[in-house]
Amino acid sequence: MVKIAKFFLYLLFFIGMLLFFLPKENLFYLLEQELSQKEIFISHESIKERSFGLQLKHATISYEGIEAAAIKKTDVVFLLFYNEVTLNNIELSSLVSNYWPQKIALCKVNYSLLHPLLIKAVAKGLFGEIDAEYALDKGELKVLLRPSKLLLKNYRSSLRYFKKLKNGEYSYEKSL
Repeated sequence: MVKIAKFFLYLLFFIGMLLFFLPKENLFYLLEQELSQKEIFISHESIKERSFGLQLKHATISYEGIEAAAIKKTDVVFLLFYNEVTLNNIELSSLVSNYWPQKIALCKVNYSLLHPLLIKAVAKGLFGEIDAEYALDKGELKVLLRPSKLLLKNYRSSLRYFKKLKNGEYSYEKSL
């Protein structure tokens, strides 16, 4: 019994050290290369490597040469069993200002080995709150929107893609 406990303790220590010394900045540059093949570019960011993750500040996201969003702060946590990306103070391009509020205060995207086929996201901003799930096996996206008064008043046309629920929330489902 003691040998099994020691084995698992050494295994956890090895995995912890592996994650601690992982070249996280190089992994980010590899991600940038993969995204550039899809015409998505991350620029103007300053990168700070952390023990089990990265912190990006003042990143600009562009898609097909058009600036899509500016993100003030991004925290990325790399753990073997749980990974999370937290985006703070996102300002969307002025191109979407007629369809959707431009400011997003917080967006968290996480992936856990407890649910290996599910990616979850939560966002809060001038639009209200969003809970989203993407099922990797089925390719299904499910979004639940709790709209703010601003969204209901000024951006009513954007809600036509959502299905209104009885409790005042809106849902959106799509297979990708």
